[in-house]
Amino acid sequence: MNRRDFMKLSAASAVTVGAMASVAPASFAENSGVHTDAEVQAMVAEELKLSREVAFYPAAFKGDFDKFYVLFHKLSRAQYEKVDGAAVPGINASHYDMCVALTNARKALRQVKDPKSTVWEIWGEQMAVESPLPTNWTNCYDNEGFRPFLNPYLLPLQRKAKGNVIIIAGGGSTHRNNVVEGYPVAKFFNKQGYNAFVLQRRVNPYAAVDQQLDLARAIRYIRHNAEAKNIAKTDVMIGVGFSAGGMNIMQVVANHFGTVNTPDKVYPDYVCDAVDHESADLQVAVPVYGLFVTGLDFSGNPNLPPVFGVVGQKDGLSAAMLPGLPECAKTFKDFSFYLAPDAPHGVGLGTGTKGYVNGYTQIAQWPDMAVNFIESRLGLMEKTEDMDSVAFAW
Repeated sequence: MNRRDFMKLSAASAVTVGAMASVAPASFAENSGVHTDAEVQAMVAEELKLSREVAFYPAAFKGDFDKFYVLFHKLSRAQYEKVDGAAVPGINASHYDMCVALTNARKALRQVKDPKSTVWEIWGEQMAVESPLPTNWTNCYDNEGFRPFLNPYLLPLQRKAKGNVIIIAGGGSTHRNNVVEGYPVAKFFNKQGYNAFVLQRRVNPYAAVDQQLDLARAIRYIRHNAEAKNIAKTDVMIGVGFSAGGMNIMQVVANHFGTVNTPDKVYPDYVCDAVDHESADLQVAVPVYGLFVTGLDFSGNPNLPPVFGVVGQKDGLSAAMLPGLPECAKTFKDFSFYLAPDAPHGVGLGTGTKGYVNGYTQIAQWPDMAVNFIESRLGLMEKTEDMDSVAFAW
């Protein structure tokens, strides 16, 4: 189903998501028969095509969205990764029950708004992208022709907004871990007094550099549309990214900052519009288990932001990240880092996600620590110094 067909089904003010498919595929029928790999692969392909038109529009649906998204996320990743102890990556007959569960979870949701009306597409008529366009959309996280957008979480009283936070979920170049590192993080910063935006960045089969371009464009888009969309404090832009999302933040700080490094520097055929001439500078950067600086040159950016990094001690990436801390401390005049005891990779806020990740008590401190770091740098919290502190003793 393409986006146009999906939008036609959105006309009613409240409809069941099951209406997206008037006739379910025959292989979706519940029975106790044996299903071949090929049959289940076809089932999964059809279901994921439908579910993708729901998964990235949480504001348009009511019900147990987290349950639906966890199933969608697992089944999507199973196309190319080992999920839930699978011996090999790839969809096979063993995924029949998960596919049926996802279908049921999707149909249990209720559509209450036009999905596209709940998001902001960040690119105009043109999009900075390779030419010709990628065509290998088999086993991807998105439907063919995906265009990146923002899920806005705006405060009802903009005069009280402290700033704007763009959240970039991790997932490498294959997926976006929104259920753990996107939607709940936006809600957290909303409660702290910030407008929040979840960036649905491009992943495979788009080029890896497109992720950087999407983040820079999102920053510029919010600034450019401040008046039209009633967004306050766009002079304060904060990036909070997880894993690959954190790496994207550091890449933008190094390569796509200010108003000079526009998308046409990457794709010469792209014609910049008014949005591209806004600043892509961040006022604070928070890379969560994504603080990598090796190979990046920050010397050209005259407005390096304060950086607060986080990683868990048991995160497989920590061994590669920790040796770079001296370089970070040297590069960024304002730099802090939290090594969380015991925590592994991919835990988001650290409070857990039912059916997906457990909570990790100690890394759950990082969100409050990040808010303290951000607000002290923005002048919203007084920075004090204990003048009677104990001197170094050896």
